[in-house]
Amino acid sequence: MNNKKVGIYLLFTIFCMILIFTFSSKNSRSSNGVSMGLIDQGITIYERLSNQSVNHERVIQKLNYPIRKLAHYSLYFLLGIFVYFLVYYSKCKYKIIISIGICFFYAILDEVHQLFVLGRTGQPFDVFIDTFGFTTAIFLLCFLKKRGKFSSQKVAQESKI
Repeated sequence: MNNKKVGIYLLFTIFCMILIFTFSSKNSRSSNGVSMGLIDQGITIYERLSNQSVNHERVIQKLNYPIRKLAHYSLYFLLGIFVYFLVYYSKCKYKIIISIGICFFYAILDEVHQLFVLGRTGQPFDVFIDTFGFTTAIFLLCFLKKRGKFSSQKVAQESKI
């Protein structure tokens, strides 16, 4: 059963890493266009729901940077979850250290990768945001584990019901 879980979380981890790599591979214009397009769609939805008109350009200008950083945080939060469960079900010692090490290595690798993408730069601050994302996820899972919210025995019992 644990081998199956290791395989599943390995696939989720690889998928998440590929997703991050794909976003990082976009040139600056394309990457900016994606985030600005999402913000524009959000503004349009807000306008329809509130019956209020909004200066799209001004709001996009204000929200683009925080939204891009939130994307860093969110993707690495997700990666932290997948990596932690991969290590957890692998029955490794030092689960937290190994999980953080894998995620931190990938965050650095991602920023180095961006040095080779047209118009992109590797930013140490992005590694900090990524680190905050995956450590939040890993420590949240450790907290929940200590509180008994998940364990291999509890999951096995619930799957029998």
